[in-house]
Amino acid sequence: MNKDEVEYSSHVLKNNKNENWKQLFNLSIRQGVLLLSYEGIQYLPASLQPPRNLKLRWCVNVVKGKERYDHYKEVITKLSGLFFNNNLKLVLIKGITIAELYPVPSLRESGDIDICLLEKAGQVDNLLETLGVRKEKGIPKHTTFFIDGIPIENHYTFFDTSLTFRRERQLYQKMENILKGMLSEESYISINENNIFQLPPQAAALYIIGHTFRHFCCLDTNIRQLCDWTIFFSKYKNNIDYELLSSQVCELGLNDFVSHINDFCFLKLGFRPYFMASPKMDTKAELMILKTIMRYRVTPVIHVPVIGVIAYLFRRNNLYKRYLGRVNLSEFLLPELKSYFLYLLKKRWRRVKKEIEA
Repeated sequence: MNKDEVEYSSHVLKNNKNENWKQLFNLSIRQGVLLLSYEGIQYLPASLQPPRNLKLRWCVNVVKGKERYDHYKEVITKLSGLFFNNNLKLVLIKGITIAELYPVPSLRESGDIDICLLEKAGQVDNLLETLGVRKEKGIPKHTTFFIDGIPIENHYTFFDTSLTFRRERQLYQKMENILKGMLSEESYISINENNIFQLPPQAAALYIIGHTFRHFCCLDTNIRQLCDWTIFFSKYKNNIDYELLSSQVCELGLNDFVSHINDFCFLKLGFRPYFMASPKMDTKAELMILKTIMRYRVTPVIHVPVIGVIAYLFRRNNLYKRYLGRVNLSEFLLPELKSYFLYLLKKRWRRVKKEIEA
């Protein structure tokens, strides 16, 4: 940060009360940037720092974050050795591969380790099961295992190509085909000498766009994901053929979405877009993105009232209209509602069946 930015931050925060700091602390947890925000407040003058007790809580989380990051690295090293002994490459996607691009990797919070061997995913499942690793129920896109308390998602595909909404399903199937066409056994990039690999930047760029779009339309995008966007595209500026990427984005019909996210990251996070940049910022799009990230964090789980689920689906429907063209009720809402109610019935049936067996 330069002197002007520090002075601006000081001006914004000079009338802050303890309650404001507590709200900021809790908000940064929900937005996945608790550790990053702690690093940021170190630039403030001492008189504008958070109250001591809260700052200590913040600091403890930073220390725990470093320990968690080191634990993730240990599990990855363990996996790489296991894969090497079974003639498999350990290919990591998103997560810790993006964390390594941050100035301080441990400040980027991670939830799981994502591995993607595509056609060899079944072999990975069998390998982990022979070790007695606990396996959770997964989705068609991936299976989930737990190793030393860390969830490992073993991807069969990059994207969920079995979604209820047909137009989105077709979008991800098309994106899946493009990505697979860009990859070969030799195209993966070695992270170090320990049999650990990642996607080449060109393929990873398209994957991040698709992954962010999915989260955005499900109303669970957070600030951390936009930090990832900013860090990734900034770091790999000289490694990405932006003309090819732009043509792929236009082919997929996501040019408006990418332009809006680029512009938003430019305004809020200091990103300098070098592809798909709008000549003029769309203020309505900026406000819509801000509301989607900061306000509409609703997830349709079993305890959410039906009205809340319907409201959630209407908001999603509006986002799809904006970025995928006109979407009518019968095309999106009705299949999604049917899927939700079938989920409720299955959940209830499993509970009743369990009670009968008991």
